[in-house]
Amino acid sequence: MNNLLQKLVDGIQEQPSYQQLRAKWDELDAQSKTYLQGAAAVGAMLLVGWITVGSWWKVHSIRRDIADKDEIIRMVQGASDEMRELRDRIPPSRSTEPDPQPWNAYFESVAGSAGVDKASLEISTESSGQVRELSKESFFEITLKKVNVKQLARFSFQMENGRRPVKVRRLSVETKSDLSGYLDAKISVAAYTMKSPS
Repeated sequence: MNNLLQKLVDGIQEQPSYQQLRAKWDELDAQSKTYLQGAAAVGAMLLVGWITVGSWWKVHSIRRDIADKDEIIRMVQGASDEMRELRDRIPPSRSTEPDPQPWNAYFESVAGSAGVDKASLEISTESSGQVRELSKESFFEITLKKVNVKQLARFSFQMENGRRPVKVRRLSVETKSDLSGYLDAKISVAAYTMKSPS
């Protein structure tokens, strides 16, 4: 290994460019050499500092990503615990009788019982689905703004276990970057209006 390094050094010293630099160096007076050595030392320190800051920032970014993932895991676990508690506490009951209440009003009542403010609730216009002998299917997109995990879990649970037949088809969550604990959620639901038997 030492022989290899020595050969490498000898090869560099034999290069014409190195010889020219060496001649220029020898022509400098002592003060100029001192200035150049100081500048080289400062440059080396700046390079080391830049590498150190870059490494620190990379580690910080990795830690932040891990913290974000841990927060999402805690949120999911909290939602699971909330769903389990609600399932044990609220017996499922669903009416098969026609209900004259408009769907928007029903969704607002479910949101209120889940602790979601009406101002945080956005409901899309109704999209028609299949019409069967005893039921009519309707699709809605429901957006919850700035709610916490418990409110989202309660709302989703009560939607599927309320007095009217509703099925949650899709749920997407967008967390807030300000670490406030709040989130936005979009819920796609299928709602079924029961018909009176003819």
